[in-house]
Amino acid sequence: MRLFPISVPGPRKTTPLATARAAFTLIEILLVVALLGFIGAAFVNSAADLFRSREPRADDAFWDAVTHARQLALEGNRIVTLRYDAEKRVLAWSAGADPARTLPYPGKLLEFLPVTTGGVVLLGGQLTETDSIKSVRFYPDGCCDGFRIQITDAAGRLTVQGIDPWTCAPMLVSLSK
Repeated sequence: MRLFPISVPGPRKTTPLATARAAFTLIEILLVVALLGFIGAAFVNSAADLFRSREPRADDAFWDAVTHARQLALEGNRIVTLRYDAEKRVLAWSAGADPARTLPYPGKLLEFLPVTTGGVVLLGGQLTETDSIKSVRFYPDGCCDGFRIQITDAAGRLTVQGIDPWTCAPMLVSLSK
């Protein structure tokens, strides 16, 4: 019979190599801190851009007015009329004899155009439509008159956009001049 020596429990002996593997080096720690600082700076800069106010755009103002007019028609179960007042530079919508609600328009000009092109004139090297509609209507079922818009923004850029009469949303094809 063979006897094996029994080891008595006691403090473990560790080698210097095992201790070195369990710790981070100074370079690894500095790299992680630098990387976290870089990501944090990028996040703070992007978050600041989100909260910084930007100038209102002409097309944003138009779509806000369309949303409000359509919502009023749906909720009030009445026909709502949207028009652009060029003198006051506001978009105004109202239902019947109710007082009009307004929204300032930051662009130079907004025109409601018929669905089909009528009279077109060449002015200053740009084709300009001469047939405009005074106002458009939004109905209680969520649809609106068929129309197009011609937006001239503050920089003078001209955009023509078709409006879907069933959804009152922009059509996929936009004509920019």
